[in-house]
Amino acid sequence: MNHLQSPMAIADIAQNIIKKNAHKPDYLEIFSNWKEVVGEYTASICMPYKAVNIGEEKMLVLKTIKGHGLQIQHEACKILASINKFLRRKTFSQIRVVQMETTTF
Repeated sequence: MNHLQSPMAIADIAQNIIKKNAHKPDYLEIFSNWKEVVGEYTASICMPYKAVNIGEEKMLVLKTIKGHGLQIQHEACKILASINKFLRRKTFSQIRVVQMETTTF
């Protein structure tokens, strides 16, 4: 017998996807509040993609629009400082930038 699932709100679906990529509750805060964390302009050209453990350190992978990768790399220290300030502790020590072919996220 097939059981129909009740409909889910898009926000709930999106939050489930973010949780799968974020792996930690505080990472979810970064993903959910990205514009507040890095500012409107930076949020318009890049977005957090995933958090990666590298030994004892954590790296945040950002997706950016093609052509903006170098700019994001130059702002990496500022972005890291904003993220860690938002989380109230040094969570990430590195940023990696992945450029996308599309012009929007």
